[in-house]
Amino acid sequence: MRNAGEFMPGLVLPPVYHGVLRKHLTEIQIANSATNCLIAQARAEGMVEALELLKALEADQIERLYLLIEQAATARLQELGRTQ
Repeated sequence: MRNAGEFMPGLVLPPVYHGVLRKHLTEIQIANSATNCLIAQARAEGMVEALELLKALEADQIERLYLLIEQAATARLQELGRTQ
């Protein structure tokens, strides 16, 4: 069971970050085209980049978020490729 504020196992984020990142990941997961998926991916990565620049999270946490976003986008692009 996750702790309150835990975005993913071992990664606790302030609620505002959690909500916005979850929204961006959802946009990736429901994208109806490759273009929309890539736009959603760029938006999510932009937020993580901002957190990185602000030093709001540790470097390993930033890396985990980038990987999560990349994995979500790759999975969605593969799904979209199978349906076309």
